[in-house]
Amino acid sequence: MSSCLQLSAMLASAFALSCAYVLPSPLPAPPASRAAAVRMEAGVPVATPMMPGQKTWMPKAEDRAMAAKKWYVVDAEGLRLGRMSSEIAKLLLGKHKPEFTPGADVGDCVVVINAEKCIVTGNKAKDKLYRRHSGRPGGMKTESYEELQRRIPERIVEKAIKGMLPHNSHGRELFRHLKVYKGSEHPHQAQAPEALQFGGLTSTPDSQVLDLTDPDALFCVEP
Repeated sequence: MSSCLQLSAMLASAFALSCAYVLPSPLPAPPASRAAAVRMEAGVPVATPMMPGQKTWMPKAEDRAMAAKKWYVVDAEGLRLGRMSSEIAKLLLGKHKPEFTPGADVGDCVVVINAEKCIVTGNKAKDKLYRRHSGRPGGMKTESYEELQRRIPERIVEKAIKGMLPHNSHGRELFRHLKVYKGSEHPHQAQAPEALQFGGLTSTPDSQVLDLTDPDALFCVEP
């Protein structure tokens, strides 16, 4: 009889433990300070801006559209390569506009003609070298300014201007707005480009070219 009572007591205690594990007691109520917290389902109000008086202007989509860009045509005949390239890079970046913003495409489009008539000063025509590599062992090709100007004069102007643009995706996008052609003809008459001329040292002839002619040679001829 005592063994039966002990077995029933053990079963009752085991059943009580199992019920306590399966059916836990409800969680205690949160404190009064947390009871008034806003639940996520109810939505969170929009935070006030940290700088309500900010007046910084940023270019909109219509300011960066192609329809808002002007087209310029530059005649490279007699212009110095480096100085002309720096002025064209400013136009591509949009630094000539009051709404210039770094990293934003607010510049204009530029067409360069007569690329083969661009000049360099001093001995750069012979000393300046251009290198390219095919990607294979021993594939390095080197040529001087004169050689590349005879072969592909457009590449000289393109490399000079591209080196003055940002070296990232923004610079590559700006480079797409540059059109360089050999000769005086270009296929962009539909855009009605405005002729642009540079003054100052950009169009000044090379002062280092030596004139070896003797002005008194005509007066020294023996009869």
